[in-house]
Amino acid sequence: MFLINENIELNKITFKIDFDFDLELDFTLIGISTSLRDYRLCHFINKETGLNLIFGKESPLDHNGNLKNKPPDELDYHILHEKSKSKKEVTHHYQIYRYCNDIFEFEYYLVNNKSLENGVLIPEASNFDYFLLIKHYIDEEDLILLIEQIRSIPQIMLVKEIDPIALKSKENLIF
Repeated sequence: MFLINENIELNKITFKIDFDFDLELDFTLIGISTSLRDYRLCHFINKETGLNLIFGKESPLDHNGNLKNKPPDELDYHILHEKSKSKKEVTHHYQIYRYCNDIFEFEYYLVNNKSLENGVLIPEASNFDYFLLIKHYIDEEDLILLIEQIRSIPQIMLVKEIDPIALKSKENLIF
């Protein structure tokens, strides 16, 4: 038989599970406003920065040189599925350009903020036409230099670093 004094509190073991989804947002985000079409913007960014942005989200070839078993749309576009008010699913295709360097393990992605179906990738940042995502670490000096190089393109109206964690639609940037 166990006796418990009313003034003694039993020890409780509490487990807390903390999901930290911000780990997936480990990238630098730059917003760009311009009237340039995406392919022209890539041309000028490549020319000014030395990057080599090419169309498509990922290469059609895997690391062994074999063709990937994915539909072309998945390789070329950032695709999001959205349920409309009528509960009908709408698929949005966002044009995307990439520059990846396996040796130095960095990735740059230029994503259009407007889909081919006229959806908006980040509605709370609709004043930006494009987003440049830089995955993996970039030195602060290199980031400042990159922003200045992009800003030097005459057709660019605004270039600004954005904190992706502060965005309501940040999950749209995960790919």
